[in-house]
Amino acid sequence: MTALLVENAGRWRLRQRILFGALVASSTALTLAVRSDGPLPGEVATALWMNGNTPAAVDRFADLIDPALTDMAAPVVFVTILLLVWWRWGRYPAVMLGLAGACTGLTRLGDLVQRPRPTPTVEWSGYSFGNGGYPSGHVVFSVLVLGTVAFLARRHATSRIATWIMGAMSILIAVTSWTRVSRLEHWPLDVVGGGLMAAAGLLGISWLHPRLAALASRRPLLGRLLLPPAGPPTSSTNRRPEED
Repeated sequence: MTALLVENAGRWRLRQRILFGALVASSTALTLAVRSDGPLPGEVATALWMNGNTPAAVDRFADLIDPALTDMAAPVVFVTILLLVWWRWGRYPAVMLGLAGACTGLTRLGDLVQRPRPTPTVEWSGYSFGNGGYPSGHVVFSVLVLGTVAFLARRHATSRIATWIMGAMSILIAVTSWTRVSRLEHWPLDVVGGGLMAAAGLLGISWLHPRLAALASRRPLLGRLLLPPAGPPTSSTNRRPEED
């Protein structure tokens, strides 16, 4: 696995660079736009429609996963996932997940934007410090952390296990994003902004993944800390170069 990561360290296609630039630019523009005093056009209608047209099964599923993403529970959930990743895939994937977790600090932008959450009647209200709506912390956490788990699974797990993990993470991200609006916890653009920021961070993790391994391979001390000892390839590490 280490040799494969080092081999692909210099590859980042033009489309990936364009996508990263577009994500950063669009999230920056949206962050500036939502600082207006009131919801942007279409947000009220969208929130009302999603609130009234969400299937009951989606709401029940959200009842199960929402408590795990609160400010109190999310750190515990993250540490649990981090330990599982370390146990199953090793130190290096755990370090990458740790970096993704650090990026969830993007939610602190809410204290700069000062955008309130919608009221139960979908009206604008006053901003409460520490309880900003933009960006959605649930969305930033789910896209960055769960997205990184899916990314790591594709590179460190068997194809069958990776498919199951990526499918499960995608469902969790989709349900979380939808229900933050349908339950009137956030305005629609709070979720969009959180998704754009987290997607840029996730793309950054995918860029760093082989490059940090390449750096560690040239630094013996860093390599001993991060990389697994050399050994015969296994079904979870013998990935084709084109898969990265």
